[in-house]
Amino acid sequence: MRWIFYIIGFAIILLTIIDLVWTTLWVDGGAGPLSKRVAETLWKIFDKLGKKNSKFYDFTGPITLVSTLLSWSLMIWIGFALFFNGDVNSITNTSNPDAPVFWYERFYFTGFTLFTLGIGDYAPAIGFWQIVTTLNSAAGILFLTLCASYIISVVDAVVQKRSLATSITSLGIKSTDIIAKTWNGQDFHNIDLVLVDISSKISSLTQQHHAYPLLHFYHSRKADESASVAIASLEDTLTILLYGMKEENLANTLLIKSAKSSIGTYLESLTEAFVDAADEVPDVPDFSPLIKQELPLVSDHELEIIFKEHIEVRKKLLGAVRVDHQKWPK
Repeated sequence: MRWIFYIIGFAIILLTIIDLVWTTLWVDGGAGPLSKRVAETLWKIFDKLGKKNSKFYDFTGPITLVSTLLSWSLMIWIGFALFFNGDVNSITNTSNPDAPVFWYERFYFTGFTLFTLGIGDYAPAIGFWQIVTTLNSAAGILFLTLCASYIISVVDAVVQKRSLATSITSLGIKSTDIIAKTWNGQDFHNIDLVLVDISSKISSLTQQHHAYPLLHFYHSRKADESASVAIASLEDTLTILLYGMKEENLANTLLIKSAKSSIGTYLESLTEAFVDAADEVPDVPDFSPLIKQELPLVSDHELEIIFKEHIEVRKKLLGAVRVDHQKWPK
């Protein structure tokens, strides 16, 4: 019945390598089945812990990343160890060739071969097991290489995500603040170059979310570094600029529509992950500061109707803000 070790060991190795390649190299694939299960489990745990102490949210992303890497390494190790345990003569003790080799020694041998090149105290049997040992070592090299590149990519994406947030919140944390700052007394063309840069960053962030769903688990403690809060403010800003002005040509309509399209694609990437729309609708911005500044806004009633027409988008954005454990900018 030792053949069952071959079957189980091979299945574990194959599934783990598929999950590893799926998660690290397949841009449109998102997370593999194993990685997704690990992430969702840890998310539920940290979500409960964070309700007692919000500092726990800061560790969700890093611990999820480390746990994913550890699960891959452990599964590959177990898979090869089981495969080697299918044959009691798969390895020999070089210092005492006639001594029996126990199951834990085969675990030791496969682990050393996987993560290093071994130290020569055990050797594979001539022939088939030498080839398997070579594959064991190759799997270790593949694992370490892909994990290193994956860590660098995820950390770089987190930095870019926070860079996007600060690019928006540097203009203001609220939509009315952004509009007030970009008004030059005649129009809103001051925001044109900013919108070009931000639209590009949002599109890049969307692709990174597709490629690395793990980004959802990195929490920003400061609201001005939260991409979800920043994008929510930007969406309200663009809605006001596009539909809430009495006069035409006060802003670049093409750039605004392009930025709103980028936000829409970003929201689709969140929906594909685990971010659901909120049940309630976010508050409509307070326009009194803009009215005091004598900006050419349409009436309050018309503004309320405009925001009612964008309820679904704003509910999705509120869902994203809450997943990041932030509050809607008021």
